[in-house]
Amino acid sequence: MQVHRLIQMSVVALAVSIAPGVALAQADFRQIESAARDLTFEGRGPFGGLSEIGHLNRAWSVNTFYAVYRGDYPSQTVFWAIRRETGDFRGEHGVVWADSRFCPAVEQVLIDMEGLPAVRPDALRLGEESENLGIILDGTAHTFWNRWARSGSQDATVGLEITGNVNSPIAVWWARSAERLVDCWTDQPPGPGPGDTPS
Repeated sequence: MQVHRLIQMSVVALAVSIAPGVALAQADFRQIESAARDLTFEGRGPFGGLSEIGHLNRAWSVNTFYAVYRGDYPSQTVFWAIRRETGDFRGEHGVVWADSRFCPAVEQVLIDMEGLPAVRPDALRLGEESENLGIILDGTAHTFWNRWARSGSQDATVGLEITGNVNSPIAVWWARSAERLVDCWTDQPPGPGPGDTPS
């Protein structure tokens, strides 16, 4: 009886010692994810992004997408940049950038983003029903958002946010994107480059 109680106490103590670190990592991720949506680069905010966090390993990344304009109107040049912030439960943390002027994969990743399939809202037990519940445990949660998505026959501007697991179209797109971008990352934000016009 005493042995059983000692084991119970040890398990509780272990859970208490681990839980704060996990909770802190989760809170930090959510705060960073929220702040990244309003983080400007050269006076402009991101037009979209994708964040991911592993259910088991708690490794995460927050990726934001920028259109960067250089020079004076009407002779401005434009390129695209991705800012990637990463971390994990051990406290590892870093920020890197990818720049379409030096890495064409950046532009292709964003073009592919525009090809993501439309989302069908669902009223439970009404209309079109699906047999596939799409539930996967212990995967990686993804959140994709876009400020100027388009909808309907009038091409109306709408805000869009999609959350999903590893089997969602956004997860598949981002897995392919991450492979394409692997050699693009640098710890320096985009500086002057080819084609830039003086301000």
